[in-house]
Amino acid sequence: MGFATDEVAEVSAPICEVTSAHFNPGSLFAANLEWWSVLPQHVANAPCKNTRSPSDAEMLLDLQSSSLTKKSETLFGIAFTNEDPQLLQLFRDLHSYDVTMIKASPLSLKSHCDKVICSAQSIYGPRVGIQLLYMLKHFGFNGSHLRTVNASAWRSDELDDILAALSDYPIELYPLDYNRKLIHATRGASMKTPEGESVANSTMEIYDFWNKLSLAERQQTLLHELGHVVARKNNLDESAEWLKVAGWVQRNSKGKSGMNYSLVDPSKAVSLYGKTNPHEDFAESVVAYRFGAAKLKSEQSEKYEFLKNQVFDGKEYLSPTACLASKSRTETRRVANNILYNGALAKAKKNANKLDSRFIEQAQELCLPTIVKVMINETGSAENCTSRALQRLQLVKASKGKKLDGDLLSDAQLNAIAFSGDTEADFSKRVRTKFSSDAAKSFSSDFRESVSRGSCLDWAKSAQILFTASPLLSEIKSKDPQFFFKGKRYEKIEKFFERVCQSARQNSGRLENAFLSNLP
Repeated sequence: MGFATDEVAEVSAPICEVTSAHFNPGSLFAANLEWWSVLPQHVANAPCKNTRSPSDAEMLLDLQSSSLTKKSETLFGIAFTNEDPQLLQLFRDLHSYDVTMIKASPLSLKSHCDKVICSAQSIYGPRVGIQLLYMLKHFGFNGSHLRTVNASAWRSDELDDILAALSDYPIELYPLDYNRKLIHATRGASMKTPEGESVANSTMEIYDFWNKLSLAERQQTLLHELGHVVARKNNLDESAEWLKVAGWVQRNSKGKSGMNYSLVDPSKAVSLYGKTNPHEDFAESVVAYRFGAAKLKSEQSEKYEFLKNQVFDGKEYLSPTACLASKSRTETRRVANNILYNGALAKAKKNANKLDSRFIEQAQELCLPTIVKVMINETGSAENCTSRALQRLQLVKASKGKKLDGDLLSDAQLNAIAFSGDTEADFSKRVRTKFSSDAAKSFSSDFRESVSRGSCLDWAKSAQILFTASPLLSEIKSKDPQFFFKGKRYEKIEKFFERVCQSARQNSGRLENAFLSNLP
């Protein structure tokens, strides 16, 4: 298989739509040109190819209860009793509507169970319920058909293919965009395009034709679309470095689908599909790196190095022997980190309930995205996050300045630290109290005083603009520039401030108290 070359092309960037015609490219293009960067047989026989999906036992082990204090809570009409708070949050996330359902009636579910796993099984089926919870926790993808439009329930054999394919990329990649949908579009309602019948698209919707493909073709399609999700995490496929190594130039004019690009060096294209635009080129190159690594490195060394460093964290797949020996940079760091963890564990366990005042600010920083999600009802409370933060902070402190990296600690390692009494609830309140004070102080004194005057709706509109632009949230926006655009979060924050305004007027205008009372 040779990489395609052709004349200079000027294109814009539509949403990726893989169709049935793409699996019979000879009907569209000359036989000596190839549509895909790798063929299905290359996917099937690639070095270190994952050949199986996780067993029920493996998934249940991953979903085992944490050491956090158990809670009782009613979610979507189901009363859960003495349940693990992380499982409760998974259940909440699995069923929280996406933006397509923003005006829908509240979701109401029925189950005879008072535990999360049992309830998921009663709603989706004995195996699919476990698979959906596992996929959300392990990879960050939401496969529920109940929280979005135009979706059908997955079958367990289909999810087996999905989970096996997702496992072919390094676990360090995930979650790419937590709670992003990965759904089977409504069965029987195929989408026709001028090129053929839709198979899948970059919004992670899988169509009926996908089921007609071979196993290797199904996984190849999914992993191509996953390449687009990889790119969007940091806009890699529009970065200056990517455009340079891939031979693309951005033009000043815009087309109907977005910015125009010209492929000024067609010899750098890995496939015909990749010549469509730099976005498809990126997705095709990601697939080529994973399933045709030796060829990509030989013929497109600059692309190879870019993907190695920016996407695959240094992990390589050049041969069966080499990929078994190859470790990502994160894996290498984790080995050294585990040694520090083992040395700190005993002391951290002993001092688990002794709170260091510095922990409060550090936990606020770690949990800031979660606290914002609490503000807009995307999560029930911040206590899960603050408890996990306290576990890792105790471990880091116990390591005595030896630079234990809390980001590299697994849930299983954190579960070794257990708290007694009201430590978790007390610490969470302290963190929320500090955040409420910092958020109120992010406004000028004049604006804080204006909460008692005029319309709460008008005040809330201004508060949302000032708050989301404040330095307090700069770290969130630097890590995810699209954070406040997802799920209409700007609008939801405005609703939060309307409630804050109303609470402030009932409590003598104390803005920080109004913040805290609306922040469970």
